[in-house]
Amino acid sequence: AAAAAAAGAAAAAAAAAEAAAAEAAAAQVRLRLDHYEYTHRGGSGHGPKENQDAYFVLRVDEANWAYGVLDGHGGEHGRVASMAASAAMQEHLRAHFWRLRSEPEAVMSEVFEAAHAAIWEAIKAMPDVFERDGMLVMEVEEEDWPLGYDAVDGGSTASVAAIVDGRTLVYAAVGDSAGILAQPGNGEAKVEELVAEHAPVRLDEWVARLHSTGIEVVYDHPDMFEGEDQLLRVFDRDATGAWRLSEEALRRADEMGCGFKTERGDRSAVLMTPEEGRFSQMMLNVTRSLGDFYHGQYGVTWRPEVVTRDLAEELGPGGRAVLCVASDGVWDLWTFEEAMADLLDGSALPAAQPARRKLVMDFMENSRNKGYDAFGDSADNLTGIVVYIET
Repeated sequence: AAAAAAAGAAAAAAAAAEAAAAEAAAAQVRLRLDHYEYTHRGGSGHGPKENQDAYFVLRVDEANWAYGVLDGHGGEHGRVASMAASAAMQEHLRAHFWRLRSEPEAVMSEVFEAAHAAIWEAIKAMPDVFERDGMLVMEVEEEDWPLGYDAVDGGSTASVAAIVDGRTLVYAAVGDSAGILAQPGNGEAKVEELVAEHAPVRLDEWVARLHSTGIEVVYDHPDMFEGEDQLLRVFDRDATGAWRLSEEALRRADEMGCGFKTERGDRSAVLMTPEEGRFSQMMLNVTRSLGDFYHGQYGVTWRPEVVTRDLAEELGPGGRAVLCVASDGVWDLWTFEEAMADLLDGSALPAAQPARRKLVMDFMENSRNKGYDAFGDSADNLTGIVVYIET
């Protein structure tokens, strides 16, 4: 019995030592990063449309990086919003990057809050914009709005990915820019959207913050302003009173020519502030954003969704992955699987070599051409950062 006990103790000690060795080996795995950037106003590049996208690549040191893509919107204030937010994000990340190790969600929330505040100040500094009763407004003709002033628009999506200590991915997002992570597999790649886009059709967003504010979420179709019966409300209640996606509204959307926003079959829908609201009715196609201050009174929030992953452990020694952070001007044109299949081909190419760069640029140019073929010079801006990850 004593011999058996001793043998068992020895086996347990050996197993513990093996586990400790494996843990120590895993701790030595570090991610090697190789990134490529692209931005374009969309279409032919010669049209009148302004590029309201912004992006940044922030290098702290060889093992610590941050990548951000922002898609501004809102007429003349879209680029102001994305650029102000980008600058504020970089400043806060530089000052607090090391806190991402222990407080990833808190730090990313601070980063996005700083960006939201920076947009307020940047738009407020624009000519003819002033603050009235807690809202940024500008003068308008009284025939356009009885107050003689109206709320200004302007905001931005944001997707930010940080690699911490060459191991950990911290990703945060608001809006419909997106971060997609892909890993090669045996026959079929593993493709993952890190945070689901904050599209108007997200039931969880409607239930959590929007349904009680007076805002409308409706399908976008050509006759939507032709009368109350033409407003196809995305959500209704079931027999128990629980909110759900309205099957009837979706059926009518099909009948009335409501288009698809994305190649993945996502329907076009918008959030509409009340027609009888304090300011004129405004529309937005995301449930979370930076800026968009009038929509903020109706449940739209700047607070990001944040995810944290130990990529070094997931990939293991010799592992490979591709991270693409891009605006919807890229993602709306593809399924995620199609897009990442093209980019994954580059993971087998040498880092920092012309062949890999060419593959990424070809993918982005193919995206631009696809948008131009479909929409001409009204095609959306497109911006992307592709990061090849190896262990």
